[in-house]
Amino acid sequence: MKKIGLALSGGGVKSFSQLPILKALDSEGINIDAISGTSMGSVLAAFMAVGMPVDELIDVALELEKEVQEMKIFSRPFLKLISVAKNRESSGFVDGIIFEELMNKYLEKYNVENIRDVKIPLAIPAVDIITGKVIVFVSHPEEFKSLDENWVIISDVSLAKAVRASCSFPFVIDACPLEDYHLTDGGVRMNLPLPLIEAYGVDQSIAVTMHSESDFEDFDSFFALANRITELGRIEQDKHLLKEADVVINVPLDGVWVFEVGKGKYTMDAGLKVVEGKIDALSELKHEKTWIEKLFERSKK
Repeated sequence: MKKIGLALSGGGVKSFSQLPILKALDSEGINIDAISGTSMGSVLAAFMAVGMPVDELIDVALELEKEVQEMKIFSRPFLKLISVAKNRESSGFVDGIIFEELMNKYLEKYNVENIRDVKIPLAIPAVDIITGKVIVFVSHPEEFKSLDENWVIISDVSLAKAVRASCSFPFVIDACPLEDYHLTDGGVRMNLPLPLIEAYGVDQSIAVTMHSESDFEDFDSFFALANRITELGRIEQDKHLLKEADVVINVPLDGVWVFEVGKGKYTMDAGLKVVEGKIDALSELKHEKTWIEKLFERSKK
């Protein structure tokens, strides 16, 4: 039986576009044997890994967005000063513990505290600001074969804390302290966590991204410009990884900013339109290729 892996990119509210893709996988009867997620993608990956039904997952994601919107987490005046050098706990405008507590609330129903408690093998990346190393939170270390000797593998950690660390967007959300590490968003070095499902030994992989496909025009906004510069680096990084994926699903969300909370349903509509054109490719994952088909594939390379 072939093992299928799913890699969900980070992207803040843009990552809600991945929800219709999860729904399509469920509708097509495609079982995911390993899953990885970065930043907001790690939230969805974590819920999926604990065994949350996809319809409930969609409801929970939208409820989570509503809570964040009502708390006005990203719209409060910037009263907090950043001082990484003097106080390593403070490196963003938003206290990351808020997201850890929200995650714990939704995970409580599934009696999941440690990442090792999940049902589907899961991997979540974060980055240590101090050393620059990729920290990989792994649920099933016995199945995970690290592809990079510089990765730091941690398998004994609260699932909520692992997600919080991966979501700690630089300068916006406080970096997450853990042991001697000072963890920030996994997207700094691995926004598309495709290598992490490959490390689980999957036979076929699905990679989901939200790369912009139009020219940038919003030069009047400092945050939009900063986000654009960051995005360009991630797109370039992802190009090399996407060559290894069997199915690539990109949902271009031009004009949507990472922290535009309230646009979840809008991005979901965009994701639905894209995934409708990928059903055949997804269904093909269930098809066991004959030796003739495999031979033909090799001849084309």
